[in-house]
Amino acid sequence: MEHVRKVFKFISSMKTGLVVLVLIGLVSAIGSAVFPRTFFETLFFKLLLLLLLLNMFLCTVNRIRLTVRSLLAGPGRKVWYRNWGILLLHLGIVFILLGGMMYSAYGQNNRIHLAAGERVNMQRVLDIEHSFTLQLNEFRIEFNEDGSPSQYVSEVTILEEGQKVKQVAISVNHPLNYKGVKAYQYSFGFMINAEYVAEDGEEKSGSFVEGALLQPGGTERKVKIFKYIPNFNPAHGMNTVTLRPDNPRIIFSVYEGDKFLGVGAAAFNEPVEIDENVNVTFTGVEPYTVLEVKHDPGLPLVLAGGITLMLGVCLALLTAPGRKSNNDHR
Repeated sequence: MEHVRKVFKFISSMKTGLVVLVLIGLVSAIGSAVFPRTFFETLFFKLLLLLLLLNMFLCTVNRIRLTVRSLLAGPGRKVWYRNWGILLLHLGIVFILLGGMMYSAYGQNNRIHLAAGERVNMQRVLDIEHSFTLQLNEFRIEFNEDGSPSQYVSEVTILEEGQKVKQVAISVNHPLNYKGVKAYQYSFGFMINAEYVAEDGEEKSGSFVEGALLQPGGTERKVKIFKYIPNFNPAHGMNTVTLRPDNPRIIFSVYEGDKFLGVGAAAFNEPVEIDENVNVTFTGVEPYTVLEVKHDPGLPLVLAGGITLMLGVCLALLTAPGRKSNNDHR
């Protein structure tokens, strides 16, 4: 029985909680740098969170016991509020940790790519109870006067059973939050439009990703779409001057079999001759957005914990015993 008390005292002590908290901070800094996508899903990190949760739960149980004992002793109003403040502080931390554990165990995240006009049923992306569809109306990049990007915006429409519910602008630091699903502006890219005559003699046009190979008819040569550069300057090589499309070019390379023949930079709607009487024309680009979508069942607990924690901190600080000055002892 004595050993059980010692273990309980060790696990529930504030020193143990502080050590675990510092350890979580250190391994999080290292783990997020080495394994940014997977570290927080590892068993080691989950066990640390579980240990901290157990410590805070036991600390809270101790605090409840002390608070009840203090209240039964009939303290003054100030002491009564302070005890409740400290108790709420502990409860808030427990709620936050519980919410974090719920996300660690049941949370989901995924990434979706959408071009203008495309839509996706969120139940096919995340295992959620409420079905709704996300449709991208437009993705745009807003620019400062010097050409640097000021914001990335995805204009989306939310639909339920084919009916429009509302329209939302998703941007950096302004995610969509709808029925427990959050959608963050993560990245973007461009589909490159090209036209050429295929081997069967038919004119072919389509949108292609960077790295795609085109096989025009009438030649053994192939065209590889290497990269879209919004503001091309030969002095910058393959790097764009700005993201604003002031001087757009498509960088492409030509191959015959495994032999590399050359590289070029084509303007839009400018036919590029890759062989005798064989042309490829790049007609423009279509931007697409990359959204990171998350479902966090522990978010309500985290929000409740945050409110409880702040309320506890305020009560504890406002009712903290004041220090007496030297004049008060005279």
